[in-house]
Amino acid sequence: MNQRMMTRQRLIPTMLLLTACQGVWAQQGYTRTHERMLVEARDLFAGEQWADAAKVYKRLQPVDTAFAEVSFELATCLANMPGQRDKALPLFESAMRHGHVEATYQMANMRHAQQRFDEAEAIYRNYRAMQGRSVEDAEVDRRIGMAATARALTAAPVDVRITNMGRMVNSEAHDYCPLVTADGNTLYFTSRRQGSTGGMRDPSGQYYEDIYVAKRVDEIWSNATGVGAPLNTNVQDATVGLDAEGSRMIIYRTGRDLVSGDLLESTRHMGQWQPPQPMTERINSPAHEPSATLSPDGQDIYFTSDREGGFGGRDLYRIRRLPNGEWSKALNLGPAINTPYDEDAPFMHSDGTTLFFSSNGHNTMGGYDIFKSTLLDADMNGWSAPENLGYPLNTVNDDIYFCLSEDGQTGYFSSERPGGLGGQDIYQIVFPTSQTEHLLVRGVVTDAGEEPVKARITLMDTDNDEIVGIYNTNERTGRYVMIVAPHARYAMTVEAPGFETKQSELSTSAVRAGEQEIPLDITLTRNENTAKVGQP
Repeated sequence: MNQRMMTRQRLIPTMLLLTACQGVWAQQGYTRTHERMLVEARDLFAGEQWADAAKVYKRLQPVDTAFAEVSFELATCLANMPGQRDKALPLFESAMRHGHVEATYQMANMRHAQQRFDEAEAIYRNYRAMQGRSVEDAEVDRRIGMAATARALTAAPVDVRITNMGRMVNSEAHDYCPLVTADGNTLYFTSRRQGSTGGMRDPSGQYYEDIYVAKRVDEIWSNATGVGAPLNTNVQDATVGLDAEGSRMIIYRTGRDLVSGDLLESTRHMGQWQPPQPMTERINSPAHEPSATLSPDGQDIYFTSDREGGFGGRDLYRIRRLPNGEWSKALNLGPAINTPYDEDAPFMHSDGTTLFFSSNGHNTMGGYDIFKSTLLDADMNGWSAPENLGYPLNTVNDDIYFCLSEDGQTGYFSSERPGGLGGQDIYQIVFPTSQTEHLLVRGVVTDAGEEPVKARITLMDTDNDEIVGIYNTNERTGRYVMIVAPHARYAMTVEAPGFETKQSELSTSAVRAGEQEIPLDITLTRNENTAKVGQP
């Protein structure tokens, strides 16, 4: 599907699929021409050129419909091609009827995808008892457990409202990885639709990835358009991360070989995105780093990598800005977050403690599911046990690239599900209550003339005299957002060069149930005697 998920686990490893069967050349009705076609098809198959291989297999399949290997290999091609999975089902069924062992495993996967979990579990158990199978016991047992999890979660759906973003945003191609600004009015995302920069296609027939943007005015989304240069180029360019103000964006860009790739960062200046620059080598490595997210203060970056030394597959890591301005070494988030499988698409909420990510490990329903975990101890890398966000947000397909609004109630994510426009679509989800356990304090710091001020706000817990947060206002707008706990008291200090320091108490005890936000504008008084404070 998309460039950054292309290395995920396939139906069955290609080399296992090509295990030779006995008597291949003695198939009923096969001529030397058919034998040469079969060699050609399998060469293409081995190179994972699914569309080209399928064209040859389709010419061979009617020659001998009992030839289980051809039916199975054609079905595998279709299952790996966008929008063709349903056509694979009868071919897997035919191969299974004619004794193909691995077709049994694929039929179980297909029944799971159809949400026929009891049938899927029964077929998995039949496959586990077969001799000469390719999939190990542990993976079959994991699939059986996955069916049980999916059955339990679909039987207890969570109370949410999910809406397809519609044709103004989505297309018939894959659309994914939504990034939304703090005000909820600008959406960046990745698309493989026709009209991409350069107009090139990959071996699967999909257009290269490009970055698109849509604007919301009076609750109506505009027609999405490509962002153009310098974010889009003639190679693969994809959205990865965005700060709350929409002024810093992380993108993923492949090399000219379209295989290797790195994370780059662009800043927005005077309304224009600047040429993206490679991120630190603490993140980019010879391994694959497809996803990243910024902490709200910009001092931490969480990212995905399949580098050596992890727990298996893709893991989530963190780097932190050191006092000398350098970045720390990458820290693996540990076994509470990472599994022997794949963790990807991290999103750190603006509260600075709630991490959302996708995983095809943990207690997934199938494919990637969306989970959340809370940072319990930043210094000790302590995380709460990941929580599956439940059905119908999560399904048996890949549900990934989740992001959440500051109030914790409106999210966006990517998924391929019935009723979509084609491939992965972008969906909006509205929760009845906040998905975080914190309150937002939002406002503007200005002078007496209502001009924005670049200020630093320090919050201290009055119970233990510990600093709980340091926040900087936006230099251009004076806006700020702080994360606080309910039923708490803080000592708040606001400082800016050229202004009197302002100290006050902030209490969250009077916030009514259901409220998630405290508006608080701050006016500073000028004092020219402090104008040089903080200047070199």
